[in-house]
Amino acid sequence: MSIGPILPGRLPSTMLSDRLKVSLNDNARELVKLQQQVATGELFSIASESPGAALRTIILQSSFERQQQYQTNISTSFSLLATSESSLTGVGDALNQAKSISLLGVGDTVSDAERVALANEIASLRTQVVNAGNTTFRGQYLFSGSQTEVTPFEQRANGQVVYHGDSHQIQSYVDVQTLLPNNYDGISAFAASSPEVGSDINPALSLQSNISDLLSGRGINLGSITVTLDNGSPQTQTVDLSGAETIQDLKTVLEDAFSAGPLTLTVDIDPASQNGLRFTPSAGTVAVSNVIGSRSATDLGIASTAVAQINGADLDPGITLQTTLASLNGGTGIGSTLGTGLVINNGGTTETIDLSSATTIEDVFNLIRTQDPDLSLGINQSQNGLAISSLISGADFSIGENNGGSNAAGLGIATFSASTPLSELNYGRGVDVDSSNQLQVIRRDGTTINLDLSGSVTVQDVIDKINDFETFDGTTPLADLNLGQGVPVGATTLDITRRDASVVNVNLAGDATVQDVLDSINAVDPGNLVASIDPTTNALQITDNSGAGPLSIASNVVSDALGLSVTEPGAINTVPLQGNFIPIKFQATLNATGNGLTIFDASGTGPLEIPPIEIAYALGIDGIESGTDPLVGLVGKEPNPQESTGVISLLSRLEAGLRSGDDREIERIGALLDVEIGRMTHVRADIGSRMKVLEEADNRLKDQAVKIEEAISNEFHTDLTEVIIEITQRQTAFEANLKITSQSLQLSLLSYL
Repeated sequence: MSIGPILPGRLPSTMLSDRLKVSLNDNARELVKLQQQVATGELFSIASESPGAALRTIILQSSFERQQQYQTNISTSFSLLATSESSLTGVGDALNQAKSISLLGVGDTVSDAERVALANEIASLRTQVVNAGNTTFRGQYLFSGSQTEVTPFEQRANGQVVYHGDSHQIQSYVDVQTLLPNNYDGISAFAASSPEVGSDINPALSLQSNISDLLSGRGINLGSITVTLDNGSPQTQTVDLSGAETIQDLKTVLEDAFSAGPLTLTVDIDPASQNGLRFTPSAGTVAVSNVIGSRSATDLGIASTAVAQINGADLDPGITLQTTLASLNGGTGIGSTLGTGLVINNGGTTETIDLSSATTIEDVFNLIRTQDPDLSLGINQSQNGLAISSLISGADFSIGENNGGSNAAGLGIATFSASTPLSELNYGRGVDVDSSNQLQVIRRDGTTINLDLSGSVTVQDVIDKINDFETFDGTTPLADLNLGQGVPVGATTLDITRRDASVVNVNLAGDATVQDVLDSINAVDPGNLVASIDPTTNALQITDNSGAGPLSIASNVVSDALGLSVTEPGAINTVPLQGNFIPIKFQATLNATGNGLTIFDASGTGPLEIPPIEIAYALGIDGIESGTDPLVGLVGKEPNPQESTGVISLLSRLEAGLRSGDDREIERIGALLDVEIGRMTHVRADIGSRMKVLEEADNRLKDQAVKIEEAISNEFHTDLTEVIIEITQRQTAFEANLKITSQSLQLSLLSYL
């Protein structure tokens, strides 16, 4: 049966109905969507409606939120800095007033009552400055460093002010990679600590030294090195050191690389320097080089052509809290800590720190902190020494030895030593040794001497000039040595171990002068064992050409009294065994406890006096020792106290100077006030610079925010004009669709034909 053609436009009613419904639904859905866009102002509510636009919007919104956080940071930082600058404006005004008062308070024209009134005014200014230092903003202290909940400055009854904050800054991001401090700590703003004390104490390298601590804490980024051992047949290994964390790890990795032989390698600490590596092959030579792209051999100080032994360069390990005291000063330590330790004077309080239980830097810090919490303790920026300072303004600070020890010097924190320049003494005023004034001493025998100290540059120069007053030569009686205690020549022999390892026992019984002692020694092996007087010091020296070994003299009462219980360990027989200084009846030394000079005189049993003229006052040795024991010296005062030179300290010092009528101190503080005014101006200028940076960053962020918002708007926000036009069009289409549907669904008999 043939099938006739389907007439165009003839569709089943169900299909037509479905298609009309779909069209109606689509138009209705689009209208709802458009109406929702108008109502919410958003182009879509779920990401699946426009995945690409949604992803771009999420990224843009994240950037916008980050920008808003930066702007919040900037706003907060700006407020903090503005409040800080406002507080420091008052501090600057106080400094200027103090400078004027310092000029008014000098001279004979000012009465005592007027000086007291001026001192009271300075005390009021100090309180004003302390209050400025304790300024808060939104519940946090501005000048406490990172300890924003701690009141930074505490004013004590004696006029001293202690700082309880730290030296850390609080930083916040003001841009993607820009951190900016939003505070000034009390040390930076008010110079509320003394200068840091601490010098290079050269810790020795050890197998436990961390690679990250080498080169003054910079560390070494290890890679591979090439090591070649050669005893006729080269044996080369490329060794990866990247996993090594300590020197012990390096040693293990390098030695294991050659453990199979036939040649082996020994890696250890160079015993001669105690600061570098030593490579020793079992035979032949060793060479070390960098692998291309690596500097490990160079940085480790072991890059070398073929040699019998490599002695590496100084790796300069940085100091850490776990650095042992025994490793300091090239492995020689800090001297005996038994019965010695440190004497710390801070704010008028003297503490003796017993270090006998300390083995590490951390132990030392803990012992100091327990007895004096008003000190800042740390490691210096170079990581080669300690950094200790006082947090008390208006007070002296010093660190010295106790009981003749060497711990302060060994730790590099002694504030006074033989090497201290005279120009640093007396708060930097120095000692005028080149004027016509001489150091006058009234000796115990009643005689008066005048010592010319001209040309002296260091404390040791002064000591030498005092000790050179009495001549030490062959005619000097042995009975005059050691402050008149003499030399017990008949007690025992002088036992000399010569360079050829033979021992001679020199009998000095009956010797009466220094020349007699020289003659007795020189008679043992004339021309070969030679004793003489050191031309520059009160000391004996001995040379010996019997061999190439060490030259030494055993310690006993005779050798000790002659300063000869020492060793010359070298192998060169022309180098003398150098004896120690032998005092006669007049001697200057460093104080056994604390800082200063001690003067001894055994000329008699009367008082020992040094009149308080300028040079004696500057050296801290003016005074009287009224006892009759020549072994008791006149102990001098601290001539080199450290101090803060910040605004609070200067105000306290100025107040004290005005109350005591000390014109010299008032003038000194007046000059320092000029320096502090300049420093404070610099601080305020720096705050202003930071605020300007913040303003520029804020303007830049606002411009970026506008662009980001525009981009977000393009991707996510509704364009009302466009959507309303589209709604109108959709409504027209929807109405037409309804009309067509109503017309199309009006069924007739023809629909079934």
